[in-house]
This record gives sequence, structure tokens and C-alpha cells, in this order.
Amino acid sequence: MHPMFIFAGFFLFAIANNMLGPLATNIMASTGLSLSQSGSLISFLQLGSLIAIIGSLLVMKRLLQSTVIKIGYFLLVLALVAISFTTGSLLLFAMYAVIGFSAFLIDSGSNAVLSSDYYEKRGVYIPLLHFCYSTGAIITGFVILPFKGPLWRLAYGTVGLLVAIILLLAWREQRRKHKKGQGLAKEAPPKAQVGPIMPIVKDGAFIIYTLALMLYMGSQIICATWIPVYVETELFQPPTVTAMTLTVFWIGIAISRLIMAPIMSKGGDPFVLSIVGLSLAGCSLLALTFSANIVVVLSLVALCGFFAGTTIPLFIVITATWYPKNTAFISLSYILSGTIGKMIFPWLVTRIAEANNLGYALMLSSLMLFISAILTFVVQKMTKQRMV
Repeated sequence: MHPMFIFAGFFLFAIANNMLGPLATNIMASTGLSLSQSGSLISFLQLGSLIAIIGSLLVMKRLLQSTVIKIGYFLLVLALVAISFTTGSLLLFAMYAVIGFSAFLIDSGSNAVLSSDYYEKRGVYIPLLHFCYSTGAIITGFVILPFKGPLWRLAYGTVGLLVAIILLLAWREQRRKHKKGQGLAKEAPPKAQVGPIMPIVKDGAFIIYTLALMLYMGSQIICATWIPVYVETELFQPPTVTAMTLTVFWIGIAISRLIMAPIMSKGGDPFVLSIVGLSLAGCSLLALTFSANIVVVLSLVALCGFFAGTTIPLFIVITATWYPKNTAFISLSYILSGTIGKMIFPWLVTRIAEANNLGYALMLSSLMLFISAILTFVVQKMTKQRMV
């Protein structure tokens, strides 16, 4: 599969994965879902990913990663188009589980293909892939503005159609190359040695660090989904401002990940960067619940995304130095912990929001960031003797 189509597909995948926040109020209005029920859509999304993770351990290792990508995008198109025809909520929940299932296939498959079929260029292609996701997430709030209101279903159908076009173009390109007898890669990368898994499973520091990551990723999905709802329903802002909240959040994340490499190359301590970043992100998120000034709120949303944006890559950097032969298991652990965090905490937050308001729910999310910082600090103390 040509990188151009992988990048384009990942860009649209990001939009599909982030539409719920800006469209949540419209979905609730037309389907009669309560705040907690709409929050359960996130849980169904993560449940689908969890099922895919389990399936990958049993079945997916027998499939080519390019095939995994195609299956993922086919299921994504199916789910998005089906949502565009929904009249009730049952199919909506089922299709969000399918979106979650496809998300794992697309995410893991895209990274694997760019790392293997384009082995020599993986250092350029992998960062570019995640940049495409950030870009898609950044513009999501604005590209769905024409669909705010009764037309929200059309947003899902439109994105599904665009993904289908990318998939069709990729298939045609593959057929053209096959007819010309062109291969994707002349040299296969050397097989990496895989170390035993049990030492990682028994490693208390690794387990605690994974819990810290789970809390962060739970907080991240809460921010991406419910801050736009908070701004629209409790600060009474128009749709354009609501869309901007999601945009500035992802801009903050993208900038922090962009500058991480030069900071690390100059000797930055990954633990210090992560602990300080999570703490400042928690402060930013907590502070925005005390302000009604939309400029201040947007600034704090951007800072929240910026300060904690490097948490995931820093987790991989640190743990990969502990277990360099188990990067595949580390990646699986990160996806699994994130899936659980995204499945549990958004639902919990909406239950609190219904009993109080979304401001209290965002306070809980900030507490999750503080706890994540504390757990990361504990891991730092536990692993003083390890090379990082």
C-alpha cells in the first residue's frame, strides 16, 4: 500500500475518531440520549478496540499488515455509512463498537506497514503518519460545522464516502503495480529478537507506569469529547467557538510532540518532562473550570494539550530502554491500557456531570492528570538504577 494512501487514510481516520465531541449535543437532541448515555458511545468505541486487541493475539498475526489495514478501513466505511442511516440509538452504539474495532486495525496496521514495507524510510514516515492524525484532529471541529444540527448524520456518511474513495484508489494503485511487476520492498528488514514477556509482566514499575498512562489517555479523551460540550452548553458559545476548542487542544498536542525531539536530543530528562507536563496540564484543566472568559478558556485548553502531549511518546521512549527486545509488547500494552482508560473514565465523568455539571467532571479529569504525574514520579524513584 503506497504511503500516500496510508497518510490520507489516517488523516480521515482522525476526523472520524474525533467527530463525537463537536456533534454530541446534536446527537443527544435527535436521539434522546442522556449525557451519560452519549458518554457510553466512547465506552463502546473502546470496547470495539479491546475486542480487536484480543483478536489480534489469536488471528491477526496470520494476516499481512496491509490486509489488516484494508479490513480496518472497510469496517470503518461500513460503520460511518451505517450511522448516516440510523434513526434510533441501538445501531449507533453498535457502529461505534465497529469504529473502535477498525481503529485498532488501522492504527497498528499503518505503523507496521510503514515500518516494514518502507523500512529504510521508517524514520520519516512514522512521525509523518502521526502528524497526519494530529492534523485531522485539529481541523475536525471546523470541517463538521456545516453538519451541526439535524444534518449530523450526513457528517458520518460524508467522511465514510471519502474513506471509501481513498480505499478504492489504493486498490487501483496496487493493481497497477501488480501488473507492472513492481514490488514494494526489495529487502526485508532483519527480524528483531524478542525477549521473554514474563519479566515485564512482573515488573512493578512497568505496571504502575502503564496505570499512569491509562489515566492520562482517559483524561485526554474526556478533554477531546467533553470540553466542546462544556463550552457549548455551560458557557453558551456558538458552534464556531465550540469547534475551536477541539482545534486548539490538538494544536497544543501537535506542537509539544513537534518540539520533543530537539529537547530530548539536547539531554532532556524524559521523566522530568512527563511529570512536570502532566502536573501543568492538570493545573490548566482545573483552572479553566473557574473562568467564564472564552479567550482564557481556549488558552487553557491549548496549554492542557501542550503540557501533556508528550506523555505517550515519552512512555514508549522510557520503557523501550528497559526492554529493547519487547517493543511490540510495549506497544500492545500502551494501546490496551489506553483502551481501558478511554472506555471507563468518559462514562464515569458523564455520570458525575449528570449529578452536578460538566465543570465538576472536568475537575475529575484534572485530578486524573495529577494522579498520573504522581505515579510517574513513583516510577522514576523505583527505576533510578535503570538506564533511560
